[in-house]
Amino acid sequence: MRSGFSFWVLPMKMIFIKLCLLFCFFQTPLLSADSRHLSATFFLSFGEMGRSPGSFNRPVGVSVDANGNIYVIDTGNNLLQKFDETGRLLHFIGGFGWDKEQFQIPVDLFVYNSLDIYVADFENGRIERYDKDLNYITSYYSNSNWESRYQFEFPQSVAMSLHGDFFIIDAQNNRITKYNTSFEPELTFGDYDWGQGILQEPSHLFVSKNDLIYVSDSRAGKILVYDYFGNYIQDFAAQYLSSPKGLCLDEQGHLFVADSKLHRVFVFDKNENLLCEFGSLGTKLGAFQEPYDVAVVREKLYVADSQNHRIQGFKLEWQK
Repeated sequence: MRSGFSFWVLPMKMIFIKLCLLFCFFQTPLLSADSRHLSATFFLSFGEMGRSPGSFNRPVGVSVDANGNIYVIDTGNNLLQKFDETGRLLHFIGGFGWDKEQFQIPVDLFVYNSLDIYVADFENGRIERYDKDLNYITSYYSNSNWESRYQFEFPQSVAMSLHGDFFIIDAQNNRITKYNTSFEPELTFGDYDWGQGILQEPSHLFVSKNDLIYVSDSRAGKILVYDYFGNYIQDFAAQYLSSPKGLCLDEQGHLFVADSKLHRVFVFDKNENLLCEFGSLGTKLGAFQEPYDVAVVREKLYVADSQNHRIQGFKLEWQK
């Protein structure tokens, strides 16, 4: 963990004062729309700019399994790295290339059932599948025999439903394609002829437990919602967001969104009302430079702070 303070040169009294000030600064109560407060308390930061495993060069994807292990996509170093809940490096794979354990600009990942990890390998035009220990399982590509509307060349984001169906953002055509458990295409939605539900520049997607598909549109500056069959339901948050990227829902249905241009994380309730927002531009702990992805597990929020080349963790607590 990096810190801008040199505690060891201070007298013990000054150390105590500074620790108290840090605790007060990072334990930030945030007013919500239902008269409760969400306390987002900083508790963890790991990583710094570098090329060696354990360091990062623009981490843009973060996901967490049920055991608290943290998986990070490091796009600048073309690495997939696994850390324990304290930020200790457990394993890594990658490096630039086209082999089964190499990447060419990986941009997103999804942990499924805490057993399998799926990576959107952007310029290699594929989805890579690994087990929880980062052992290679298989690769998923477009099939030239499919209709053109089902093919993808640059996968931007990948997510899976509880039923095991794949949803992939096709960055080249600004649309989403759904594939079944055998990776056979079933439908596409959100592209140029989709009317009110058209996507301008989809960035990330997340499939809820009740089979709703949430999509962040970084150019339109809003979140769009579709049903499981690709029918447009609604969009929201255009009045708050500027360039939304990664998003996820917690067990209670709160939606967390990282906005890379505003350098903040936004939280919305189940009715799409803004509950709170936190963060600001900076390098200090608790501040962000282009936060790119978020993950929530067991009341802990992890943020891929891409231009600060680190992962930050916050403990979440609702208070009346």
